[in-house]
Amino acid sequence: MLDLDLVTILAEIFNFLVMAVVLYFLLFKPTVKRIDKRAREKEALLTDAQEKQQKADKRLSEIETRLANIDSEIQERLEIAYQQAETKSQSLLEATQEEASRILSEAQREAEKRQKQELETLHEELVDTILNICNQVLFKTAPDPIHDKLIEELTAEIWDLGKRDMRQVRTIRDSLSDRMPTVFVSSAKELSPEQQRSLVRTFSALADRNVNMDIEINPEVIAGIRVRMGDLVVENTLAMEVEGLKTEVSDLLGESINGY
Repeated sequence: MLDLDLVTILAEIFNFLVMAVVLYFLLFKPTVKRIDKRAREKEALLTDAQEKQQKADKRLSEIETRLANIDSEIQERLEIAYQQAETKSQSLLEATQEEASRILSEAQREAEKRQKQELETLHEELVDTILNICNQVLFKTAPDPIHDKLIEELTAEIWDLGKRDMRQVRTIRDSLSDRMPTVFVSSAKELSPEQQRSLVRTFSALADRNVNMDIEINPEVIAGIRVRMGDLVVENTLAMEVEGLKTEVSDLLGESINGY
């Protein structure tokens, strides 16, 4: 028969329980916590991996869909690019046409302006040529009595000035220097001694002193004389009459040209 010591058995049971509790708290529980933590970490990693896999699958699906539609997308983009290029080309063409039209209009205006200037220059040259021919013809054909008559009219005009406007006469006298003034005469022809004496008397009376006379033969006056003394310039010539017709001749020539 076994000899069992109850106290020893109870002590062993107590020691076992104590050892079990110690092992539970010091070894089993921390181990369970670590295992549980690792399990949660693995589950989180698994969940994250699944999410990434889902995202990758979705992205892969999108890529596959896009690759499947790449031809139509490329064609669409090419069409858009073509339309944009066509629009730019049309805009450039319109801008080029506008610029060409502007340059053409400016060139046309410039050509019209130059043509007008050339016509005006030609018109003036024709008028001057006509008057020059008239001067030459009149110089050769004008009779001496006309020349003499023009000189008499100028002399009479000077005498008449002394009668009607003494203020102007005083102004002319004040414009002369203290020394003996010179009367410069441009005549179409030689002056007779009587014409020279008449001119000296006339301008001496106007200047209220004796005068010198410098006579120049100038065919351009055609007939008559042109006189300058101090600030006074008087003229009674056919050249002056012809010059007075310049505007009328120009208008008549213009009407003739426009009539054709």
